[in-house]
Amino acid sequence: MGNYQVLFSGDVSQNVSEDTVRDNLARELGIDERKARQLFSGRTVVIGSQLAQEDALEIQARFSQFGAICRIKDLTPIEPKIDYHIDRKDRASAIEHTLRDITAAHVECPRCGHLQLEASHCARCGIDIGAAIKAKRKEDLIIERKIREHRDNKRPEKDAVIRTSRSMRFGVARDDHAVESNKLGKVMSWLKKSS
Repeated sequence: MGNYQVLFSGDVSQNVSEDTVRDNLARELGIDERKARQLFSGRTVVIGSQLAQEDALEIQARFSQFGAICRIKDLTPIEPKIDYHIDRKDRASAIEHTLRDITAAHVECPRCGHLQLEASHCARCGIDIGAAIKAKRKEDLIIERKIREHRDNKRPEKDAVIRTSRSMRFGVARDDHAVESNKLGKVMSWLKKSS
């Protein structure tokens, strides 16, 4: 199996008529007149594919006997030649430098994360990037301030913890005075019954 193709675009030699070539090719290839006309439609037709070079040259010579002009196309992949060389110690810095150059003129949209060249509005979601960055910075500062205040505050008061545990136990939130008066009322009624 090779990498050569034989292509025919309907071209004929100067001293031969197209009708004669068409009839000869139809007889040689064993095709009907309709398919023979399609060979001369102006489109490029692949006569043979994945051929060795000798086989492709043989088909081209046989077609030229009938006055048909075929082309041979080499599909062998060409490996690129790399002429530059980077030392290993310089390679990491070169890659880092290249990435810095690529991302230097780019900005990430704070809303959708789209990376684009610097612009006033996001190409994907359309927001004003400058205003969104300011709003996000303001929000970050507020969050940082709340975290700092939370760290600076001492342990919550003991009464607040008791109040929270009582409200959780009773299932409804009551203030401390109502709870205390309720207890006092129970004690008073117990005293009345016992005396």
